Amino acid sequence: MKAIIDECGLNNKAYFKKFLDFLYKKYNISRKKEINLLFCGIDKIKELNQQYRRKKRPTNVLSFYGYDDNILGDIAICCEVAKIEAKKLNMDEKEYILFLITHGFLHLLGYNHDTMQDYEKMVNLQKQILQEWSKI
Repeated sequence: MKAIIDECGLNNKAYFKKFLDFLYKKYNISRKKEINLLFCGIDKIKELNQQYRRKKRPTNVLSFYGYDDNILGDIAICCEVAKIEAKKLNMDEKEYILFLITHGFLHLLGYNHDTMQDYEKMVNLQKQILQEWSKI
């Protein structure tokens, strides 16, 4: 089961749910494992970043591991930050949000980017996943 909370008015819940279904299938994750996806504004992401990471600034995406075997975790994406970053990268906003969902999802699977080498591997994997998605 997947819950998508859209505080930004993106109006793409079905599209993002389909993408999450694709990720679940790709990584052979039981559909019984719950994931929640929150699209929020700067104030909310800043509050979450402060509360959980002790950083007093907004960020593009946060991931929170599930607390039991039935929950994969939660992903929070700041729509305003995503919009700004997508524009800087000359990317379509919806596609960039998929990039961020993938990033958060990989964190829930245990991927990290503590080093530049790990970061590059993770970004390349995100790009590969989005290429696979684009062929569906």
